[in-house]
Amino acid sequence: MKISIAQMQVNQGNIEENFNNALAMIDEARLNKSNLILFPELFLTGFDYQNIDNLSKIMPSYIDKLLEKSVSLAICGTYLENINNKILNTFYCLYEKKVVFKYSKIKLFEVTNEHKFFYPGSISQENTFDLFDVKFGVAICFELRFPEFFRRASLKGADILLLSAIWPKNRIFAWQILSVARAIENQVFFVGCNAIGKSGQWMCGGYSSIFDPLGNKLECAYEKTTLKTAEIEPSYAKKVQIEFPSLIKSYDLYGG
Repeated sequence: MKISIAQMQVNQGNIEENFNNALAMIDEARLNKSNLILFPELFLTGFDYQNIDNLSKIMPSYIDKLLEKSVSLAICGTYLENINNKILNTFYCLYEKKVVFKYSKIKLFEVTNEHKFFYPGSISQENTFDLFDVKFGVAICFELRFPEFFRRASLKGADILLLSAIWPKNRIFAWQILSVARAIENQVFFVGCNAIGKSGQWMCGGYSSIFDPLGNKLECAYEKTTLKTAEIEPSYAKKVQIEFPSLIKSYDLYGG
């Protein structure tokens, strides 16, 4: 299968510009015959706290537009979600004009006041989903620093981990190290999509990447606005896990 990472500038509060840029990347991914495209965190809005309530209320109309673009291509990324006037940062997977999976960010980043504007997702929610006969695991931005999210998904059989983020340039070293670590320690493919350029007051670091279960870098967007596509064989993860059984040996640590 082919997976694309859509590293783009997330212009804070400018939905139309972000949406049009995303559509161009969707078209490019389709030309590349990708099965799935992953966008950065809140790729249509950014963290526009001043207008967050209004932006969250118009998000469904844009998700509907993207659903129309999801024929034969899974579109993944996070959006503002307003549920009974509670705003969440929610990952959606759109495919064949349906919402096939949703997951709301649990660990909010208090350093940038996320906890003052967002409600956290439930700790009991599922963070894996099945598509293309493949199990995917999901986490959002700051959750990269919590290996438990990824181990939980991997122990449930995930072969590919997806992370959507707006990660700052001044901490991009941690992004790079933790991304490859999540691939190696869980013996799975890791796909992380970050934003690039300025988003509000934050300068984003880029380096969206795809790693294989041994930690080899298959693709990296570095510091450019670009779409990168990698062809992977999800079953390779299971092969690696059998040949070097570190993930399998961890089951007893979790009561398995």
